[in-house]
Amino acid sequence: MSDIELLHGIMAKVVFAMGACLYGFAAVLTAALNEARLEKVESLPRNKWIGLVVGWIALAVCVPHAEVVAPAFLHPFLWPIAVIVPILGFFFVDYPAARSLGGGLILMGYYLVHYTFDFRTPGFPVLAVIGWLIGIIGIWISGKPCAMRDYLRLAGRSRSFRFSCAAGWGVAAVLSLWALIMTRTGGAA
Repeated sequence: MSDIELLHGIMAKVVFAMGACLYGFAAVLTAALNEARLEKVESLPRNKWIGLVVGWIALAVCVPHAEVVAPAFLHPFLWPIAVIVPILGFFFVDYPAARSLGGGLILMGYYLVHYTFDFRTPGFPVLAVIGWLIGIIGIWISGKPCAMRDYLRLAGRSRSFRFSCAAGWGVAAVLSLWALIMTRTGGAA
């Protein structure tokens, strides 16, 4: 096994573990919402500090992908841009947490699809569908960040919506955990 295959295997395990934690947190948060807690949670999409930290993480993951497609003269600027853009978002963007979480969901969906196919994880077609759905949710939240606030409001007010969404996030968490356990590193067979 080459070093790059080992690095990809470790990255896949980290992404699947992060996905299981993130989706599990979303399931618990959604299930725990109600009218009384809604006032505290409703401001999460506008939280500047969550947007800053998650933005840095998402852009740090994006830089290696951008190096492949960016012209060579832009390569020295990619890391400074990844550091500066979340700071600018902290001061000048509305809904920074929603935007950065949307970008993070896009990346998590991409990695769930990519690594399960790359490592031939058992059940990878199902995992790919979940990854595509997570990516679509991320695109939707990134494009319309107030949708995250509306989602929290609807989940806080509608019991059936709350538990069906919590169940969906729970399924995504379980499938990410499945991918974590069942993925065998060593490259595509």
